[in-house]
Amino acid sequence: MSKLLISYVNDWDAGTVTASSEHPSFPAINTQQRWYKKPWRSKYGAGSSWGLFRITAAKCKIYFDEGGGTLTATLTVGDYDTTTICAEIKAQMETAGTLTYTVTYNDATNLFTIAGSGAFVLELTGTVNAAWNALGWTSGVDTGSAASHDAEEIRIHTEEYIYCNYGSVKTIEDLIIKNHNLQSTAIVTACYYSDAFITLVATDVFTWHAETIGQRVSRSYQYVAYKIEDPDNPDGFVEIGRAWAGSEFIPYYGFNPEHSSERKDPSLTSSSDDGQESSVRRSHYREWDYAFDAITPADRITFATMFSVVGNTLPFFIVEAPAADDIGTTAQYVKFMEWPEDHLAGAYWKMKLSVRSER
Repeated sequence: MSKLLISYVNDWDAGTVTASSEHPSFPAINTQQRWYKKPWRSKYGAGSSWGLFRITAAKCKIYFDEGGGTLTATLTVGDYDTTTICAEIKAQMETAGTLTYTVTYNDATNLFTIAGSGAFVLELTGTVNAAWNALGWTSGVDTGSAASHDAEEIRIHTEEYIYCNYGSVKTIEDLIIKNHNLQSTAIVTACYYSDAFITLVATDVFTWHAETIGQRVSRSYQYVAYKIEDPDNPDGFVEIGRAWAGSEFIPYYGFNPEHSSERKDPSLTSSSDDGQESSVRRSHYREWDYAFDAITPADRITFATMFSVVGNTLPFFIVEAPAADDIGTTAQYVKFMEWPEDHLAGAYWKMKLSVRSER
């Protein structure tokens, strides 16, 4: 028998959700929608000033040489977008040096450019608390002396956050992200705070997967955020479709491994008199079932509660044979179709759950 994990109540949906940046057509509250193809996206596009650039004490120095030796510009610690960080770089380089600087961000290439009224060198070998990586200079080799320098890699942000204030302390056992555009090099971290997103007290780092990222945890907090670091995403933005943070129910008895599965294609086809076909393609889905040869009286009560909450209209997550931590490859977003019960003896019943994958 294989165990089945079911997470059917999403505390994320009841919370107040905000983001470090968002495109007006793809707000953070989209992560509370049941439709995982309706995402949140970080701010992007021409004239948008793009995403969050967080400058910390560990990444605030710009080392450069106007011809008389190393100069150091120290950026003020804080949060910026491309417009404000360009202004800050200009101000601090002009404070440290004698040239006049123009700092720009190209909305088409996602590259920073630092230009001066005369030639200068960017000393990328200066790495102590350097801001180079945050701005897209990554080679670690000093530039030549020139009046203008383009960044070496695109940068759309340093990181992004989606914040959720649950309103009260919630016990969190399953964190899941369904549908995203994150690269395999992206770092996704669940961050837990003891107050309103000021004091970070714990973290959980997710394992990346192409479609669904999921982690089993054991946390009790009111303030939780997903931190996303994907600064060179070629899309120019990061996106998340469905965010999930809930508790889990694992029936005492596992399901019978002999169960059916059927793939469905609801596409429409029609043929002309001469046999020429046309079609309207629709998303494929799958239907399958789980047979529980027995369920305990306590589990039957929990199943009844679950059915009253989700019925056959609200989607939720299930995980077959769940691992102790990473569930990203096995978490499935589904709806119930039917759940017939048959009495065995006394307070014991058996049950067959039929589910359908969400589209």
